[in-house]
Amino acid sequence: MQIDARLQEGIAAHRSGNLEGALAAYKDVLTAEPENADGLHFLGLLHFEAGKPDNAVHLIRKSLEHNARNAAACNNLGNILKLGDRPDEALDAYVRAVEIEPRHEEAWSNINVMMEGASNNDDLLPVLREIVRLDPDNPNAWHNFGLSLMLAGHRDEAADALERCLEFGSEVWTDPIWHARVLCALGRRNRALQHLEALVAADPGNTIARYQLAAVRGDDMDHAPEDYVKSHFDSFSDSFDEVLKNLGYRAPERVSEEVASLASARSSPFGDVIDLGCGTGLCGPLIREHCTRLTGIDLSPGMLRKASALEVYDFLVEGELVGFLNSDLPTRFDLAVCVDTLCYLGDLQPFMNALWAALTPGAVLVASVEHLSDPSGPDYRVDPTGRYAHTPAYLKNCAETAGLVYEVEKPLVLRHELGKEVHGLVFHARKPGTSQL
Repeated sequence: MQIDARLQEGIAAHRSGNLEGALAAYKDVLTAEPENADGLHFLGLLHFEAGKPDNAVHLIRKSLEHNARNAAACNNLGNILKLGDRPDEALDAYVRAVEIEPRHEEAWSNINVMMEGASNNDDLLPVLREIVRLDPDNPNAWHNFGLSLMLAGHRDEAADALERCLEFGSEVWTDPIWHARVLCALGRRNRALQHLEALVAADPGNTIARYQLAAVRGDDMDHAPEDYVKSHFDSFSDSFDEVLKNLGYRAPERVSEEVASLASARSSPFGDVIDLGCGTGLCGPLIREHCTRLTGIDLSPGMLRKASALEVYDFLVEGELVGFLNSDLPTRFDLAVCVDTLCYLGDLQPFMNALWAALTPGAVLVASVEHLSDPSGPDYRVDPTGRYAHTPAYLKNCAETAGLVYEVEKPLVLRHELGKEVHGLVFHARKPGTSQL
């Protein structure tokens, strides 16, 4: 038997879905040559597909003992470890892949998603520093080196690295706005403005760049444009849940805890419930047991596709919140939840007015917002991230002006972003009247 030929037969069978044929071929290879690195690697992938991730990790690690320079095996090991909720080990594997193959795009993409949630950044930073030294024209290396520096608290050096990223041109980046946002946070506002102005000049129809430029300039805006929100969330709907997990995102859990507390005082579930800005459906599964019927609405078709796959919503609607609430609704809602959606609205009065009309008597809104803690300044403010923060007094005033009763307000840390805590509030606003228990 020719080992290489038999291995290729196994790989071909594997790719065509003939898993039994692949298994037979890999076993033949490893019987003849027990330390065959490729045979161990592909047999590991086969075990993973068969639902045996621990076997897969063991086999691929054994493969790497015999061929430590296999970047593809390192990346695949990282994928399996990531899905097994072993993020630090996964990140180590991805970094090893780019050490071996500095232009391994898939491994860099994985590193980029996982970096902010990493607890082993101190170990990664010197590795990334060495990669940019050896491959100074590698944009992915500079991006993640800058992020690693920022997470380590080296703000000036991080800003230098991220400015270096801008030199590669906006066409290199999936999100050419990201570096401008972060440079603002690092005190390089003028460089961020210069970059955004260039993007808008080159593409005046770029909605995201135009809104981001306005946010960085501090223009007076009442809300983020619909097409901005839709484009922004469509662009990363596939990685949205994973990114938020790595940021320690807690808002859906905190809102669902409030819903559970309200439900405990009832003799039956809430009848009609609306998840305003449902996104990929992070809140839906957490509150489903308290709902007779659950509707989700969002501007982003990409997000709604992810939410639909959860099979927890009775209805999903693509649309803008205020317009939806003001429309000829087939029902009124006994409960509304709104998780980190109001951060794309500055002026909340139209939303509160529309909500009042869409709720049944006694119905409650449970929502989270970013907290603007300075009571001496404006009622709300957009920051360079493009998100609005609101003061508690403003929330109360808008709710009461609309005829709602502002009842509960609790502080929380929404997530960790760019090495800092993002502070928010969870609040309740109730429509007067008697709810149907």
